Amino acid sequence: MTAHTASATFDPSAFWAAPARDYRSSARLHLQHFLCQRTVGHLLSPKPPQEDSSPLRVADLGCGNGAWLSNLHDEFVKTGVSGIQLDGYDINSVHFPAPEFLPSAICLKQLDVLQPPEPELTGVYDVVHVRAFASTLAQTGVAPLLTTVLALLKPGGYFQWEEAKVDKFLIESPADDISSEACTAISQLLKPGQDAARGPHHDCAFVDRLDQVVLDHGFDDVLLKAFPLNRKQDYRAWTEDFLTVWGQLADTFPPRAQAPFAPTTREGYLALFRRAVAETERGVAIHVGKVTTVVCRKAV
Repeated sequence: MTAHTASATFDPSAFWAAPARDYRSSARLHLQHFLCQRTVGHLLSPKPPQEDSSPLRVADLGCGNGAWLSNLHDEFVKTGVSGIQLDGYDINSVHFPAPEFLPSAICLKQLDVLQPPEPELTGVYDVVHVRAFASTLAQTGVAPLLTTVLALLKPGGYFQWEEAKVDKFLIESPADDISSEACTAISQLLKPGQDAARGPHHDCAFVDRLDQVVLDHGFDDVLLKAFPLNRKQDYRAWTEDFLTVWGQLADTFPPRAQAPFAPTTREGYLALFRRAVAETERGVAIHVGKVTTVVCRKAV
């Protein structure tokens, strides 16, 4: 790799798969879950029926620290749903709570969900849930994920998917005299790189047509909904969510001493990030405008 190409583009799939996550990443996942729930207003919709005495099995792909599953478990208990098995899968296990601190119905396991699942997991789930995969799928396309979802689901099982277009951050200043220049620069810097060889999904445009995406992969009974971020009082929390990610990206850029001709060096990015933080402290907001969800079923 030459100095000129060391940081030509930001690769989100490599960032999210990297093992070097810490407590700040997990705290951000709790915040992200809270914000998504405030925006969407439900965990599962519709709630799948228990048609026999077998346990209701739910899989959460890219489960992070299990926040969604934990919340779902509490909701099931509150509404009297029993006989449940809630399984979370993530390529990184660093954020998993200790099994001793989880309800017995929740099991978290390390798994690359963009690879075909093991045979024992095929066709066993009533529900599969996915949230916030867009930045990774901008690099890989949707096919690997949806192939796994279809493999995991029973015939007639439900798939719920929640996404936002994180390649197009919305930067809002509260007043004309408050600059958002640095925030805007970072949002542009982190857009997926241009690479025609990666095909039509090399951005997050597919989020606006999730209904057609799942139809094209064989799902039925498709319902698409968009939930605008109407609560401007949540903008600060969304801003802190994204600042946490932006602050962890410095190590993905090469030091100036190693790559003096790189488009963005680590030192340059850190200086830009400090300016962006200062802008948010004056009220600049970073958000995504809306959360899009699709609910569908695997064909019987």
